[in-house]
Amino acid sequence: MLAHALLASHDVVMVERGADALDPRFPVLDTGLSAGPDPHFGGGLGGSTQLWHNGLIEIDDEIFDAHWPFAKAELAPYYDQAFPLLAGTSLTQVARGIADLRQRYRSLGLPEGLLQGLYYPRWPRNLWTSLDLAGRVTLVAGDVLDFELDGSGQIAAMQVQVGEERQTVRGDVFVLAAGGLGSPVLLQRLAQRAPLPGLVHAGAHYEDHPMGFVGEVEVTVPLYRLWNFHVPGTDGNLRLPLVVKRDGLHVSFQLRPAATYHRASRRERVGSVLNLLRRNPWNPLNYVQLFKHWDDVLDILSFKFGIRLPTRHYTLLMCAQMPTSPELSVWLRPAEGEAPAVRVRHWVLTDAFRRVLDASVEDVLAWLKPVTRRARVFADWQSGLRSAAHHSGTARMSVGPEAGVCNPECRVHGLDNLYVCDGSVIPSSGIANTGLTIAALALRLAAHLRQRH
Repeated sequence: MLAHALLASHDVVMVERGADALDPRFPVLDTGLSAGPDPHFGGGLGGSTQLWHNGLIEIDDEIFDAHWPFAKAELAPYYDQAFPLLAGTSLTQVARGIADLRQRYRSLGLPEGLLQGLYYPRWPRNLWTSLDLAGRVTLVAGDVLDFELDGSGQIAAMQVQVGEERQTVRGDVFVLAAGGLGSPVLLQRLAQRAPLPGLVHAGAHYEDHPMGFVGEVEVTVPLYRLWNFHVPGTDGNLRLPLVVKRDGLHVSFQLRPAATYHRASRRERVGSVLNLLRRNPWNPLNYVQLFKHWDDVLDILSFKFGIRLPTRHYTLLMCAQMPTSPELSVWLRPAEGEAPAVRVRHWVLTDAFRRVLDASVEDVLAWLKPVTRRARVFADWQSGLRSAAHHSGTARMSVGPEAGVCNPECRVHGLDNLYVCDGSVIPSSGIANTGLTIAALALRLAAHLRQRH
């Protein structure tokens, strides 16, 4: 997204360490809570847009007010610009669909509550392909090893491993976009050469979204009619997560249609293969896997074909905002002997946070009670929590270096020409998928660089 926006004003060189999203040369070791999804640390042209389904959602105004160094209004025009590039439709059109769907929920008797719109284009987009970047940028297929400084507060070059050779890549402006698990490791290497105050935060303040199925409900109203709600004039669908707030944290719940209600032993081990199917719809083995999970079949029928089988049974899928900690959570463990270097991720959910999650489940069940016939919380549901792979905060932006790595323009504190533009700069995302915000930040940074240079 950033390369696309800069091509009109800059010569763009992109360093990409791998051609494949699943690259065994760059493993991630979890030393805390097991994350679940693989990979954590993808590569390849297109970044995360080649891995996931482009679930598009804005970060809530309250999160900006509480955690960001600028108001959401600053990013709003770039949300507007990024949305059609990711979805093929305008944010204004989807916003109308969100308002319409909220009214439909209310007409079924659901109480007032915070319903945040999550839009899924029917088909995901790999931005490298959809923006036609091949041949328009200079591509260096290698892994960044180190930085060269010129002694005047600027980066002069990067040292890049290309096959068996080391190359020097020079430039006027450098932007790290290696993701929430990649950029902090590069900044930690830089800190060995330039011990700047803000770099002590590289790899700290880590935030991800713990996700999991928490229980199931039987409702008294035909909510299935609104599941995967089609937005008129688009090829995509809307979902409205229910959001509750506890101790300054947002916790969202999706009501996901369930094939049956009393399947305790199976429902609590439910697994979704939808991401596999969305990434590779031509692999018949993915369909074999899919038909082991009838609830995923319901999802596919409604998402792809608009078929909504009547059901009053739903599972509750939770996605929670995670409190951050100033402790180091992401770092590089160097190679030892035959053991390769690995990125280490230490993901920890505290007991206090787990109590907040329990209370939030009670909150959402109370919120749904007017339209609920019965409800059940899965026993030991927290043991099934997994990462949403929305790695952020590890090079977060802040007003000054005492609180973060980058300034509000995404420039590394203390350096004149080094920027970060990926999920790592996001100080908090609430319950929102980070893809749309990363794209908006890229367009905002491109506008800043065009003006500055």
